[in-house]
Amino acid sequence: METTQLTSVDDVVGVNGIISASLVTRSGEYVEGTIPSTTRRDTFSAMSAIILGAAERSAIELNESLQAISVELDKTVLTIFGLDSQHLMAIVSTPEADKNEMIETARAWKEKVFRH
Repeated sequence: METTQLTSVDDVVGVNGIISASLVTRSGEYVEGTIPSTTRRDTFSAMSAIILGAAERSAIELNESLQAISVELDKTVLTIFGLDSQHLMAIVSTPEADKNEMIETARAWKEKVFRH
């Protein structure tokens, strides 16, 4: 997928293996995305922000920088990573999805759409 054509967070789902992608504020508010319909948007968004915040704090304690946090579930993987100081991306994917490709695609989309 060419990242130059990305205009919506929904386009990030075009990466092989991504099931859903959601843009969330670091305070846990849903902005946009493709959260599965059976998922409570407000709870999912808040918990994604909490998970990322806890992982970033742990990385600081280890004198490291967090790249992404992956939560392995029964059938899928939840990957959460920061896009900037205000936003994070929460992606649900198949276990085979290329984590680096999804992170690069999401960051390219963010740079194109949210130029600030």
